[in-house]
Amino acid sequence: MNTALLFATVVAVLVCGAFSDHHVGKKVADKPFLMKQKNILGLLHRIHQDNVFKEQVDVGNTYDIEAHISNYKNTKVVKEFISYYKKGMLQRWEPFSVYYKTHLEQAISLFELFYFANDFDTFYKTACWARDRVNPLMFWYSFTAAVLHRDDTTDVMMPPPYEVYPYFFVDSDIIQKAYKYWMMHVGTPEHHTYIIPMNHTMKSKENLLYYFTEDVGLNAFNMYYRMYYPSWFNVTEYGHKFDRRGEMFLYVQHQLYARYSLERMSNGMPEVQPFVYNKPLKTAYNPNLMYHTGQEMPPRPSDKLVTNFDTYTIADIKNYERRVADAIDFGYVKDEHLKIHSMYEDNNGIDYLGQMIEGSYNSPHYYYYGSLFHFYRMMLGHMMDPFHKHGLAPSALEQPETALRDPAYYQLYKRMYHLVNKYKDRLPRYTHEQLWFEGVTVENVDVGKMYTYMENFEFSLGGTIYVAKEEDMLGVNLHVRQPRLNHKPFTYKIEVNSEKAVDAYVRVFLGPKHNYLDEEWDLNERRHFFVEMDRFRHHVPAGKSVIERNSHDSSIISPTPDSYRTFVKKVQDAYDGKTQYFIDKSHNYCGFPENLLLPKGQKGGETFTFYVIITPYVKQDEHDFEPYDYKAFSYCGVGQDRKYPDDMPLGFPFDRQIHSKDFYTTNMYFKDVQIFHKKLEEVSTPTH
Repeated sequence: MNTALLFATVVAVLVCGAFSDHHVGKKVADKPFLMKQKNILGLLHRIHQDNVFKEQVDVGNTYDIEAHISNYKNTKVVKEFISYYKKGMLQRWEPFSVYYKTHLEQAISLFELFYFANDFDTFYKTACWARDRVNPLMFWYSFTAAVLHRDDTTDVMMPPPYEVYPYFFVDSDIIQKAYKYWMMHVGTPEHHTYIIPMNHTMKSKENLLYYFTEDVGLNAFNMYYRMYYPSWFNVTEYGHKFDRRGEMFLYVQHQLYARYSLERMSNGMPEVQPFVYNKPLKTAYNPNLMYHTGQEMPPRPSDKLVTNFDTYTIADIKNYERRVADAIDFGYVKDEHLKIHSMYEDNNGIDYLGQMIEGSYNSPHYYYYGSLFHFYRMMLGHMMDPFHKHGLAPSALEQPETALRDPAYYQLYKRMYHLVNKYKDRLPRYTHEQLWFEGVTVENVDVGKMYTYMENFEFSLGGTIYVAKEEDMLGVNLHVRQPRLNHKPFTYKIEVNSEKAVDAYVRVFLGPKHNYLDEEWDLNERRHFFVEMDRFRHHVPAGKSVIERNSHDSSIISPTPDSYRTFVKKVQDAYDGKTQYFIDKSHNYCGFPENLLLPKGQKGGETFTFYVIITPYVKQDEHDFEPYDYKAFSYCGVGQDRKYPDDMPLGFPFDRQIHSKDFYTTNMYFKDVQIFHKKLEEVSTPTH
């Protein structure tokens, strides 16, 4: 059977889900683009096993990288990769993690091989060759990073990672049930659909938050964010830069922590306590996940102390902490050439701090300041096998797709936040003039009641099944059903009175009214837990007006993407001329999951603070918001080589200390709102 025809048939068996079509900046895809999109989707089909699409296999078998070395912009990286390959790379049956030094070095070399291909044809042939010759998880990592950063794949969309490699998103017992069902029914003439419910056992209070920490959309967001902004990305060699990279890293990490904290408060759980070196870690964690190799992702018992591990000692990490703290205290950083850069005299201080803590390629001095964000996770991730003597697989903290599932992630962040807060506490408070927008008054904000509920979500487990030939992919559909937190779409209205017509920025936040003991907090205490809900440009006319905004339009979210099957069917139908496929330039697969926009409410209502501030819009670039929508720019940025369209610090105005008596201005508004948690059938509009 023709591969392209079978591929279309396979994905046409089941259709579910849909991308949102309300974005601007879309255009109809032509046939060359559709073929490009099809080929990339094919390469990610069942990555845990050898490619079953003969056409791609044949391309890989007949392509010789060394013979075509002139087809790469940088021949040095080609020679380096060939050297790695001939000496022996990570085996296909071994687990992969970017937190293992040799794994990362090989993955970067593979990325560079993909990235420096002269054109898409060379890139595609190289990928077909690598698909069956390198470790599958390494291939997925490097290939995805290359697709996200190559100029000729800018508009290409990637399938949901939880369907590409369900092992990182689904409990191992579910995968075993799926495989057992497959073995019983493969080859039978009847069509089978088998749905396995995902049930959660409450073994500790931390399990109350499973719906947040294990949400497939949340963990997909974390994966894509790390792919968009990998710490190792060489902005000089790769020819691209990212505006406010370090600041955005700190902001996104803090938003994840604040959002997690809101869920803790909703469930009556106390504030996260920071990790401490000399005390046993009380937080046990069993991820219940396994790799496609059959190896379990190792659990971590309670009451264990951290120890030195193969890459760093605890003393090393403490030294890096001290050096970052010294930079904050002294007010300057030193780069590799011993040049001094002020942390407080311009707006770059927070960017320096973020780069130092992450240990990005842009760090002023990586070898001096280290990479606390990564070292922390390696320290806890290696806890069960610090020197790799027992052959344990990488832990949940050592994979971007699984790190947010581990409650220790947030304890590590709390320790890291101590350094960030230490820096921000030295910054001057915002003055009345900095907060005020002369002539603009927010007279009221109307939100109404908001509702959350649990809703079942199904996705395919096909990516866990091994097939011997293309025809085996037909006949049996395996799905898992996961309960996910969702909310009823809502609209808020901002009543504004302005003395003149102005271009403005509207910033919307949601924060706690009370702590977990139901005690009301001072604003300076609870500002740490305000999460951004929306940020958008708006032309405010003179006089009274109403700004109306729907939750769908939030600048932080992306909707649930198409299933893999639906996605490929849309592309195939468009290629066959049956319909049109639109290129969505909003990059809507990078964004906080829309279903988690609101924290879980209570049956009788949970009180939160809805906050709005209108500030002057200051144009940053000739292409602000053009020609793309950049729907989720608040968290995902605006891509390579573009200016971030906001002149204020990220998190403004909650990013600095607040003294309530001089904080309030006429252009801001605090509104107490109620979030109710209901059963699905009690919500009048359960679906988006």
